[in-house]
Amino acid sequence: MFGYFSSLFEDPRSTLIFFLLAFPGRLLAISAHEYAHAWEADRCGDPTARMMGRLTLNPLKHLDLVGALMMLLLGFGWARPVPVNPRNYRNYRRDDLKVSLAGVTMNLLLTVAGFLAAAVMAAVAVRPMGAGYGVLVRYAVSLNPEFISATLGRLCSYIYQMLCYFVYTNISLAIFNLLPVPPLDGYHVVNDLLLKRNLFATEKVQRIAMGAMLLLMFSGLLGEGLGYAVNAALSGLGWVVQHLFELIGAV
Repeated sequence: MFGYFSSLFEDPRSTLIFFLLAFPGRLLAISAHEYAHAWEADRCGDPTARMMGRLTLNPLKHLDLVGALMMLLLGFGWARPVPVNPRNYRNYRRDDLKVSLAGVTMNLLLTVAGFLAAAVMAAVAVRPMGAGYGVLVRYAVSLNPEFISATLGRLCSYIYQMLCYFVYTNISLAIFNLLPVPPLDGYHVVNDLLLKRNLFATEKVQRIAMGAMLLLMFSGLLGEGLGYAVNAALSGLGWVVQHLFELIGAV
């Protein structure tokens, strides 16, 4: 977490390039996540988010000032949660589950879309090498950008990097939000399926939970755990995409 902050002083040019390439995808990822919550809530009978102008992909409607500053300075941030009124749901607990999973589902779909786009670029780049290089498509979001630049040009290299950051942002958001900690979506999923308690944890419980999350974050344990989960998920997705491309003869 602090590596991003320190790199601002150690290598400001590279950090600025990274930020310019990563920030648009981050904005889209968090905006799409909140939009999905609002869209599903509206479908379930709760117009609260729509009436407050949150049923939109416009990031200005979703950005939280502190979260945006954290993203700018530390590379990690958040958006304003979409307001919902569960009393408007047609089915109280079932609809809460659907709304909670909507944001994660959106991020997973964007992960797949971004990975496929990066895989197409990787496949085009490796094709001149001949047979046997199709396996590189499995690692489509971890290839050296200079490899893409050498074969497809500098502009394509920048586009490729934007796609990679977009993929990592979306899969990280999906996995992070599935943690069963209030007020994250994962808490609602566990609560709706197993605990059957009130939909929203008390303010005291939320403060304790977020304090524990911050402690894990600053200790590095949360980052290590998320990193392992993200790499495992992308490895599995890469295996599927590689065999899909081989099946259709793309590599």
